[in-house]
Amino acid sequence: MAMLAEWWLAPSESRPRSLFRHSARDAWLIGVTLAQTLATLAAFALLPPLAAALSFAVGICWCSNTVSHNHLHNPLFRSRRGNRALDLWLSLLLGVPQTIWKARHVWHHAGEPARTRRPLSRLAKPEIALIGLLWLGLALLAPRVFLLAYVPGYLLGMALCRLQGDMEHARREAPEAGVSHYGRVYNFFWFNDGYHAEHHRFPREHWTRLPERRSAIALSPSDFPPHLRWLELLPRSGAELRGALLCALERLALSSAWLQRFMLASHARAIAPLLRALPERPRRVAIVGGGLFPRSLLVLAELLPEARFVVVDRSAESVSRAVDHLKRRGFELSRVRFCIESFDPQEHCRHDLVVAPLAFVGESGLLAKAEQRAAVLRHDWVWARPSGVSRVVSWLLLKRVSLRLPA
Repeated sequence: MAMLAEWWLAPSESRPRSLFRHSARDAWLIGVTLAQTLATLAAFALLPPLAAALSFAVGICWCSNTVSHNHLHNPLFRSRRGNRALDLWLSLLLGVPQTIWKARHVWHHAGEPARTRRPLSRLAKPEIALIGLLWLGLALLAPRVFLLAYVPGYLLGMALCRLQGDMEHARREAPEAGVSHYGRVYNFFWFNDGYHAEHHRFPREHWTRLPERRSAIALSPSDFPPHLRWLELLPRSGAELRGALLCALERLALSSAWLQRFMLASHARAIAPLLRALPERPRRVAIVGGGLFPRSLLVLAELLPEARFVVVDRSAESVSRAVDHLKRRGFELSRVRFCIESFDPQEHCRHDLVVAPLAFVGESGLLAKAEQRAAVLRHDWVWARPSGVSRVVSWLLLKRVSLRLPA
């Protein structure tokens, strides 16, 4: 065991190369791929369909992001025929034509959309043919295994690959740079795949040398490997969870013109009588959380044509989407100023009217302080019974709006 560990940790350049182009340690990739092939066959032959499907899915995700990924960046063998044989083997094992997968992955590194149509490579045709023959043979000779184990396992494996790819770039400030994870266990079994930011900066670097590039990366790593990284993206409080769910609904509204018209009309009917209850017409309005679909801004700009607006939102991405949406509508952007910051009652309650969203995330006392300083138009759940004047927006949306005046 000590000799094995010493060989594993030794620099690849200190070992003689044989049939491998870059490092003799690539023999591990071939060995574990052979082991996975045998394990996949055994799973389909011996395990119940659900267990076989899960085993196959994990194998697809693991092999795609280790053996296949390393092979497409740095072909393992010196021999072109050896590399081609491995392409065909991986295509059969994973159900993914390796030539097509390599092309899509190269586009990913180049920052180009993978959906761009490209001519089919001649090398991809025999890979597609082999996969088609495998699927046809399984469907005819073992239909139960194919339908109950192979197909569900294949689809789940593709979903796990997508999850890993998304989580390896789950960083808002620089998604193209990648997110690294330096856990020893993960990087041992995934052949340094955790050094993802290093890989994106040095895509031709062999996996054995990626740890040496760690000092060149200034971005902070994640404490979680990719498939568990969604844990750090979860909201940390009930308010944040509510905000996340409502933001998801906002994105849904952006995809439907009918939903947008319905939301604008229902909000305008509810807000108009509340504005008439104000002592005077507001000329300066602060809207909290007005990014994504800016329905409050659009409604109030129509109802208050003389007013000027400030939109306060912590998410630069949401503000950007809101601005794009306003431009498409031909909205007069000179009427609004966007502030990418948190809501501050002392600063933002200098306006005549403050609009607070249902998805407000922050200290509960902030809105109470705001109500002491300015008129506040709050979005509430339909079952809320707030003090002041209130109108139901829509029972379908489960929303009402209420107006609260300072004492």
